[in-house]
Amino acid sequence: MEAIRFTILKIKLQMPEDCRLPRHKVSAIRGGMGNVLLAQHCIRDGKCEFCDFQESCIVQNIMYAPFRIKPSFANQNESMGYVIDCTSKKVEYHAGESLWVEFTLFGNAISYIMPIIYALTSLGGAGLGKEAAPFQVTEIVNRRRKPILRDGCIAMRNVLVETVESYVNERIAQQVDPLENQAGHVWLSLETPCAVKHQGEFLQAFDGRSLVLAMIQKLYMYQLYEGKQAEKEHFAEEEFPAIKSQRLEPGTIPRYSATQERKMYLKGITGVLELEGCTEKVMRYLYAMEILHLGKNTRLGFGKVTVRNHYDIS
Repeated sequence: MEAIRFTILKIKLQMPEDCRLPRHKVSAIRGGMGNVLLAQHCIRDGKCEFCDFQESCIVQNIMYAPFRIKPSFANQNESMGYVIDCTSKKVEYHAGESLWVEFTLFGNAISYIMPIIYALTSLGGAGLGKEAAPFQVTEIVNRRRKPILRDGCIAMRNVLVETVESYVNERIAQQVDPLENQAGHVWLSLETPCAVKHQGEFLQAFDGRSLVLAMIQKLYMYQLYEGKQAEKEHFAEEEFPAIKSQRLEPGTIPRYSATQERKMYLKGITGVLELEGCTEKVMRYLYAMEILHLGKNTRLGFGKVTVRNHYDIS
């Protein structure tokens, strides 16, 4: 985990006029930002697969940040460079209202913070979604709420570059007294749809083994992305946690595929898992997923999870 670098940008988008935003905002933000980046930086014709500048292209290194060690199972356009989170489903906005979007950048993609900020600012002028709703980027803060952008001024010194290892250690230190929680009892909130494959099938429910194996795979992929050839950690059968209860429901996020020129529907599951028997070894993976996200399609708003010591399931 110590090899995996990340930074979090919490970005405030303010609406200058009454407007309608897409219900699922991440796909619209990602697609719009990609189009703006191409307009700002492409020196060919936008046909990336035939371009002789792919390796040094800013757009490719942001939108499809390459693995430093590419695994055989990764497809051509799979990227671990960023995730975008926006859980708000609100559609109608009045002038002056705002929402927060969270970008997490990983590894070498962190060095492209300025092109990302400029692209989002330009996207605000072009508008978001099919109704081209305008917005303004009025504030950007880091994970500890220190300002990166405020009143039009950018403070790069406040960009907080961390490692997943340091974040996990911080979360472990925040745990309740182990004597009060000897059963390793926690809740895992799946806040956006999680698309997790196990033995070739997308899971509709979890067991402790499939959950841990999915987390091991995610961590392994990020280690390869950062150029660290690490071995997957082994868990004995008795080390897998138990799923005491799970309240899950299907979740769907629509997106438009430019390559296939059609609307697609990506599916996952949301809800809450109640876990028992979570050792510190398991907890370290659970906390890592708060940053890395769980499962597939994380660039499109999937896989946001939060570990909780208490949860109201009433």
